[in-house]
Amino acid sequence: MQLLIQRIRIVDPASPHHFSVRDIRISNGIITAISEKLHAEEGETLWQADGSSVSPGWVDLLAASGDPGQEYREDLHSLAAAAVAGGYTGVAVMPSTHPALQTKADIEYVIHKTAGKAVECYPLGAVTRNRDGKELTEIYDMRSAGAVAFTDADLPVADAGIMLRTLQYVKQFDGTIINVPSDHRIVGNATINEGVMSTRLGMYGIPDVLEEVMVERDILLAEYAASKVHITGISTARALDRIRLAKQKGIQVTCSVTPYHLYFDEEMLGDYDTNFKVNPPLRTARDVAALKEGVADGTIDAVASFHIPWDTDAKACEFEYAGFGMATLETCFGAVCSALTGYVPVDKVIQLFTSGPRNILGLPPVSIAEGQTANLTLFNETDAWTRSDFVSKGVNQAFAGQPLTGRPLATFFANQFVTLINN
Repeated sequence: MQLLIQRIRIVDPASPHHFSVRDIRISNGIITAISEKLHAEEGETLWQADGSSVSPGWVDLLAASGDPGQEYREDLHSLAAAAVAGGYTGVAVMPSTHPALQTKADIEYVIHKTAGKAVECYPLGAVTRNRDGKELTEIYDMRSAGAVAFTDADLPVADAGIMLRTLQYVKQFDGTIINVPSDHRIVGNATINEGVMSTRLGMYGIPDVLEEVMVERDILLAEYAASKVHITGISTARALDRIRLAKQKGIQVTCSVTPYHLYFDEEMLGDYDTNFKVNPPLRTARDVAALKEGVADGTIDAVASFHIPWDTDAKACEFEYAGFGMATLETCFGAVCSALTGYVPVDKVIQLFTSGPRNILGLPPVSIAEGQTANLTLFNETDAWTRSDFVSKGVNQAFAGQPLTGRPLATFFANQFVTLINN
């Protein structure tokens, strides 16, 4: 494909053209020229980009598919399409399938089924068999097959012994364990944050101290094993403080936040809307403010969409019985940009979607420079919009109709240019 992008601002700290407005020529998937002025050649596709920006292609840390086993929720094809619609050129696929992604064959299945798409799907291997927290999986075989990291997805590795052995095991190949700071053994039937809202609604609450305890445990184990742990879905100020201190000590801990923990707080639960039932739960306005400060000071390394799509039956029911999670891939960038307006500049936001997740997953860096393979996301961080139609099969689109600022415009990956709006 021959493509010329004209008058676009480059947002890439690793590029010599960072924050410059340039024309970019791409030929057969390679950036062949970057200049202040390039003239269109015969046969080139032309994209007029006045007022918009381009960055290295975005990568999502955690997105769920029901493939295999629950394809009615989301199959790999619809997941990939939703990721592209959200501006991503890479997405890490959680092992929360039936059966879980826990063998070499499972990892190869994801890679082969998504080959050739306009987004690369990176499989994440389960830490324990069937994600039940009891027995380690074939971690090394999955790594050899292409798993980029290991996690039990939306379930925590609750057993400290299992967690320690896993951290010690992945250290031999510089692997990363991703864990969610929760513990279903303690949470029990609790479904929302413990506090004023849980009391008002008459529901069991999940205390913030539980997250702090799990975060501190993982930090101590990572320090002891001299291994890497990534804590995802961070939602409380106190847990974030623990991570901040651990980083200052040089412990190999990173963390990510979801778009909904930045955008919403527990007040959204006042009418028992199951679309806002997530784990970790929506917290207080004070916690939301602390998370934004965590982005600003660099404690938070990345955004994870934590895309968990559900069908109608799983959400159109009593709150107690509804599934945890939101479908977020297609609205993640807009939600994050909206939430962080006034807190951080655009290049800091973009790092949450680019170098942040790439470093966590151990992926090679991507830069916008001549001679480099083109892996790009085009966006406008100031566009005000709402979304009502979705590519994902998930019906639990909590951001539907919400006012968003900032949206993806197009992607370029694997020599495929996908436009998301008319140009």
